[in-house]
Amino acid sequence: MTPIGTLSMLAGATTLSIAGSAFAAADGNNDLAQQIDALRAANEALSAKVAHLEQAAGSDKWLTEERAAQIRAIVSDTLADAETRTSLQSSGMTGGWNKDQGGFFIASSSGDFKLNIKGQVQVRWAYDHRNNTGLGATAPKSDSWGFENRRTKLTFGGFVVDPSWTYEVKEVFNRTTGTVSSGAQTYSANNIVGSVEDIWVQKDFGDGIMLRAGQFKAPFIREELVSSSAQLAVERSLVNDVFSPKYSQGLQVEFGGRAGDQWRGLAFYGDGLRANATSVPTSSTAAAGGYAGGYTTSFSQNTTNYAFAGRLEYLGAGTWKAMKDFNSYIGDDASWMVGVGGMAQSLRPVNDGNVTPITTTDNMWGATADVTVNFGGASIFAYGVYRNVGLTGDVATRGGGTSDSIDQWGAVVQAGYFLNTQLEVYARYELGNTGTDKFRTADSGTNLDNVSLVSLGLNYFVGGSKDLKWTTDVGYAITPVGDFNSSGADWLTDGSSTAGNGFSNEGQWVIRSQFQLLF
Repeated sequence: MTPIGTLSMLAGATTLSIAGSAFAAADGNNDLAQQIDALRAANEALSAKVAHLEQAAGSDKWLTEERAAQIRAIVSDTLADAETRTSLQSSGMTGGWNKDQGGFFIASSSGDFKLNIKGQVQVRWAYDHRNNTGLGATAPKSDSWGFENRRTKLTFGGFVVDPSWTYEVKEVFNRTTGTVSSGAQTYSANNIVGSVEDIWVQKDFGDGIMLRAGQFKAPFIREELVSSSAQLAVERSLVNDVFSPKYSQGLQVEFGGRAGDQWRGLAFYGDGLRANATSVPTSSTAAAGGYAGGYTTSFSQNTTNYAFAGRLEYLGAGTWKAMKDFNSYIGDDASWMVGVGGMAQSLRPVNDGNVTPITTTDNMWGATADVTVNFGGASIFAYGVYRNVGLTGDVATRGGGTSDSIDQWGAVVQAGYFLNTQLEVYARYELGNTGTDKFRTADSGTNLDNVSLVSLGLNYFVGGSKDLKWTTDVGYAITPVGDFNSSGADWLTDGSSTAGNGFSNEGQWVIRSQFQLLF
């Protein structure tokens, strides 16, 4: 029964009791009118008290403490349930998203385990024009265009045991050209295939000294070491594509590079380092081939006697974090850095007992130097690279001589400027020579070992965010593209026909537009 009902019953009982007493008194002294007046007064007093209690009950004041206790209990139960759901386990494991700590993560409350999950998506449209008209039926078409999923990456990294033991596994889904048959026709098609880039474990010994083992990018050219997600242009330069050692397997020691340090060094020893355009051309109209390196190979497939690479960097101003990309955003502090790098490797055939052709690449070494300057809204980056390639014997050259080595070089300079917090314009010029034309004994009339290329473009950061970026640029190759061709950068080989000289001398145009999402 409710409190109001109880009060009403008590009021009624009291009224009846008074009424009984009143009638009894009336029988005793025969003064009925006086008793009725007393009864009316008592009833009105009780009615006023009941009305007051009803008003108090209607405002819920009598339940204030009880309801507060109930609400506290409900809130406590809800928070406890939410904690069990976000902790994933009763042991207290946590999960969430923190941009400054690597994005999405799962971690133990004890601090001995953490897994970060990051992703990158690059969707690109590209147009390529080459003037191949009149080069014969075997010449590729002059105009090519279309969409491609240039890069899709998932990166899993973190630490185990304690933060000094870190790891990374990066799965990448790139487009690759394969053969597709349809009825009586066979044609090339781009397929999405998965592979693994980074697979490494690293130990931090303190004092800025770290040891890494596994598969990762060998430390040589800075342009390659900056992530594909943090480039200034749509794609890295053609010079970088020729000279960069890319991924290999081995050991790396790193020292310095902490907050407050001005020096940072990296030294690598391992399997083969990729090197494009280092083989003797097979014909006067063919681009030079290259060495694939030690990417995802087993130990029995290693074709190097040794392979070394290293870099030394000096940070003159700013932070090391500012050197992780090629953009200098409005409001950033000014910073600058210089770096030098070197590489050397000795190659061997897979089957050592067989006779080695004299045109086989035997060894190579290279050096590079670079400078990066950020002005807080504008940036400049420039570098040069040199490589010497040794052959296993003397090879005939144009003009009747012979040579057993190749000298190669390249240079890149690029600059960016923010018009506002969302829009950046940039320009890049690249120049290089692979030195292979001397082995094209039949003069095709075109220098296939040169590159001279200029690009102009813009970056649009959606809402000023680095995680959503639209990049568009236009490039023009002043010289025909031969050894420096790169389908990954959307620059294709000019010509390929034996009719006439087999090549167009009118340059090549490329337009690229790419949207990037990071998460």
